[in-house]
Amino acid sequence: MNYINKSENINVELVIIFDLINNVENYDKFLPWCTDSNILSDDGNVMIAEIAIDKNLVNWKFKTENSYKQNQIIELKLVEGPFNKLDGYWKFSKIDKYNTSVKLYLEYEFDNKIVELSIKPIFSSIMSSILDSFISEAFKIKSDAR
Repeated sequence: MNYINKSENINVELVIIFDLINNVENYDKFLPWCTDSNILSDDGNVMIAEIAIDKNLVNWKFKTENSYKQNQIIELKLVEGPFNKLDGYWKFSKIDKYNTSVKLYLEYEFDNKIVELSIKPIFSSIMSSILDSFISEAFKIKSDAR
């Protein structure tokens, strides 16, 4: 099993960072490795979303079910993709009016060894940088709002 466990305290209001991470259909506008991102359904508590990744000759899609509580947590579960398992969460905690603690935790396992050998280094690189990418975009949104 592979794990990603990252957390960061950022100088951005909780609602800005939560809305940014929960708005999957905009990922392809600012995540450099994301070529397409779509919300397939959303009932206000559970979203089915699909993301296409194209990086270093790896081109694939995966679909997740994202259960969320506004401004608190987004829980991710694999629906479809090159994994046996992909589960985790984004957790958000308000530090004060202008600062938020964000935590990303993922457990994942690829569906076969050949896929794992080719994709794992790329996926690990993407997941290692994902929180930083969201934080950068959140700072842009914050400065545009001023």
